[in-house]
Parts: sequence; C-alpha cells; structure tokens
Amino acid sequence: MRGAFVLAGGVVSLAMLSAAACAESTSDEALASDAGESDSALSVPEGDSAPPDAEAGIDAAVNPSRCSAAGWCETTLPDTDLVMRDLWPLQNRAFAIAESPTLGVKVLEWDDANETWEYIDDHTQNAPGMGAYAGKIWAPNDDEVYYGVAPGYIYHGTRPVPPAKAWSWTRQALPDNARPPTPSQPRNGYPPYEAMGINYPALGVWGTSRDDVYAWFTNTIFHWKSVDGAAPTWVAEYIIDDVSSTAERAFILGASGIGPDDIWFAGGRSRSTAPGCGIAVRKMSGVYRRVADAALPSNLCVAKEGHLLIEGGRQKAFLTDIQLVAPNEVVALKGARDIVKISVNGDSYSLATSNVPREVAATETFYSLWARDGSTWLSGPSRIVRGTDVWEDGGYQISTIWADGTPVNLPLYKVRGTSNENLWAIGVRYALHKTTP
Repeated sequence: MRGAFVLAGGVVSLAMLSAAACAESTSDEALASDAGESDSALSVPEGDSAPPDAEAGIDAAVNPSRCSAAGWCETTLPDTDLVMRDLWPLQNRAFAIAESPTLGVKVLEWDDANETWEYIDDHTQNAPGMGAYAGKIWAPNDDEVYYGVAPGYIYHGTRPVPPAKAWSWTRQALPDNARPPTPSQPRNGYPPYEAMGINYPALGVWGTSRDDVYAWFTNTIFHWKSVDGAAPTWVAEYIIDDVSSTAERAFILGASGIGPDDIWFAGGRSRSTAPGCGIAVRKMSGVYRRVADAALPSNLCVAKEGHLLIEGGRQKAFLTDIQLVAPNEVVALKGARDIVKISVNGDSYSLATSNVPREVAATETFYSLWARDGSTWLSGPSRIVRGTDVWEDGGYQISTIWADGTPVNLPLYKVRGTSNENLWAIGVRYALHKTTP
C-alpha cells in the first residue's frame, strides 16, 4: 500500500554461535543490559524453523556450514559478548562499533585479505564518565575512521605508519544544545525509541569526503571546519530548538548525501506522552532547509505550513537511516516499520510510503534500512528483508540468514553495504557478510 502527498514552494565478527557455545561464553541477560533486548528476543523458540527463503539456491557454492542459501556468511568476532551496533563498509574492509557488558564500547576493523576482525581503538572511550553507549561510525577511506561515543565525543583515528603499530586517535567533545534531560529521557543523546523497543543514539558522524565531515549530537548538526583562519573545530551549523514544551525533544539521527552541495539529515521530535514526528533537513549549496517537520502541541503531530508531515500513528515516527539514492530522491526508515521516499521537483517536495507486508515482516519492527540499485534492504529481529523496485510495483522477500537452516532469534541492528554484492548485517553476536547477488 502506498500513499502520496505533495508540498509545493515550501522554504525553509562473531560467528553465528550454536546454543551450546552461547551458553558457555556469556548469558543472554548480560548481553541484554543497556541494549533493550528482552530474554525472549535473545532466545530461539523451541521448534522454530527458518522462514521461506526467496533467494534460496542463488549460489550453490556457499559453504552450508557457515553461509545461508541466500549467501549470508558468518565471520568470527574476537569476543563472544559483542553487541554490534553500527558498521561502515568499504570495498575490501569494514569498520564497526560494538558494545560489550565486559569490554565496554569497542571499535573493530574487518580486512577481506585476512578475513579477520581486530580491535583498533585505544581504550580511552571507556574512561570514567564515558562509554555509556555507542554512536554511529563512518570512514572516508581505508586509513581513517570517525565514531561517536557517550557522552557526546567524536573520535578520529588514522592508520599507523610503520614502525608504529597502534592507530592514532584524537577526540573532541560536542556541546549539548538541547534542553536539560527529563526523567523520561535521562540522556539527551540516547533517547528511548518505543517503535524499536530500544534506545537510539542521537550521536554520530558522516561526511562527503575526508575534507568535508559532519557530526550530530542531540538536536544539533556540526561541521568540521576552520573559522577565521583558526584551527578546525566542530562548528554548530544548525540547531532544532523550536519545541512546544519543556517535555518535548528534537533529535538528529542520521545523514546522507551525494556531495557537499546536497546533504540530508534525518531525525524526529517526541514527548513522553505523545507520538513522534519525523524530521528531514536538507543542506543545499550551503543553505539548510527543514523539508519535513510537525508541531507536537499535545498527543498528535500537527502539520506545519510549508513542511511535509511525517507521522507515525500509534508509534513514534522518527526518521532513521536516511539515504540519498538519486540526485532528487531520498529514502528513509519511518517509525521502524515503513519506508518513505521524499522526491524533489524544483522547489516542490513529495512524500510516498511503502509498507512491508505483514507476512514478510513477521514483526512490525525494523532496525535499519539500506538501498542501492533498485534493492531496499531492511534488518530486524532475526531476519533480513529485501525489497525489489518497491516504488514500481515490486515486492518484498525474506533473505534467509541462517546457516544450515538453523534459526537464531537475535536482533540485527544494521544492514549496510557498498553494493548488493558487498553487504553486511550485524547485531547481537553477529557479523554476517554477503558477497553474492
């Protein structure tokens, strides 16, 4: 089912463990701490079976003991209690950020040549007062990486030059420009997101190149740049501070773009007693414009003149995992359930929604979205869903991740790739790599 609305002239690697190995290594209760998973989310229901695999048989060469029929293959992580939160893939490697009840926040690198994950952080991200949660991670190239970590720091790492062996790291603290925390939202940078059933970091980093890097924290977009000839620093370029009450909060949650002159940011606003409303901000040729937003005076989203309205019904409808897929087309995950597309036609913007059928989704929750070349990938509890040409009367299918047909009912927090033949899906004790079509 699709809906459309038009706005004109608005300004503004851990292996997939067996049950026995999991029991020996760590408890589900420990893994669930501060991650929002319930015991049931971390268990395999007795007698459960893998759902139908729409992609089964596409690659008979995959190893059935380590790969699913759809080509999702296990990789081995250095510790068994890692909750993989975010990942940035490159052509022959990947960088990831994870949380562990025993190690804290950790940063890892995958190398295709060695087929291994290794820690590359310097441990300072877990100093007293830090490391309560992991933010987003981004890498402009093979030799440097950025990531966010509580309570509002951005780290920048560069690969060692021999004879040095360890990565070099610097960090900067981002100011919190939001209102003081409330009992219902005790950490501004880590708001509860009922639609996903977890807290979602309003802290991350992304760039168009190594020389054009952005960060976000709570309600503010920062740009790494020099002002008046001074040394570069994180400069606040855009703040969402138009809230209706002291209980309302606005957040930036993701970014995407195809160059320095066209960048999109996703987010939302919410109150403890009201649904959430999606926010989309576009920076074009140096000018920020609020494309989608809503007022939240009581218990519903109210359209603002000159803005698209993105509302979530019963669930808070933050926009997350935004992605610019064409010069005039951006897609995002709305309310952890639906895919929205914002199309640009001159000064006009239109909004369309694509719903994943219940028989494919099985659950009404998805954690992430990634799209490329006509395919839209979604990750959620225990499954990956692939959409094909969903805006042109295409459909959705399950892409089975279970090796040997054995189901494992654990959350997959991120799906992302460089192409449909270089995809990653990561989550609780998972790092799965797909290199088949």
